[in-house]
Amino acid sequence: MSLNLLLRELDISKGQFYYWFEDKADLFLTILGQFFELNVAELEAQTVPSDKEEFWAYLRSGRVLEEELWGSHEFVGIAAMIGEQFPRNHPMYERLKRCAKPVEDHWKHRLKIGQDWGLVRNDLSVDTLYEVIDSVGDVLYGIIISRVVDAETNAEGTALHAMLWPVFRLLLQQPSAKAD
Repeated sequence: MSLNLLLRELDISKGQFYYWFEDKADLFLTILGQFFELNVAELEAQTVPSDKEEFWAYLRSGRVLEEELWGSHEFVGIAAMIGEQFPRNHPMYERLKRCAKPVEDHWKHRLKIGQDWGLVRNDLSVDTLYEVIDSVGDVLYGIIISRVVDAETNAEGTALHAMLWPVFRLLLQQPSAKAD
């Protein structure tokens, strides 16, 4: 979309636009940043478990809540577009990572709680665990999104989605622990 068309749709002048934003990318990142702030606020509203027995349900409920937020704000399509348009070597990639940092920090905090309780593997750092889970999630979500085209592929997407949490838990839990 051209800037002129955008300004016409927003009914603002170029001067007003440039007062608030450097360029269209800055506008995009501002909107995305607000979404991530909302996401973290919703996640932080969840009660941190008081004992080990509640930890895995707590972690899973956070994933479900985050998926609901992405879906309810129709950001799934935007996330797919970001994945396609901004590979790790793209100039916008680092700006996108900074924008998503509050969500990353929230999940790292959750993983640290699990490590402190001896539930989450501690042979890998929280940073590494997060990167593994985030990367696996990106791949699986990418495949899931590509499968929601028709009834047949939607069934595959549903089956893949059902695999997501068990895969995350298997990757995160102490190697000696058994998943339920």
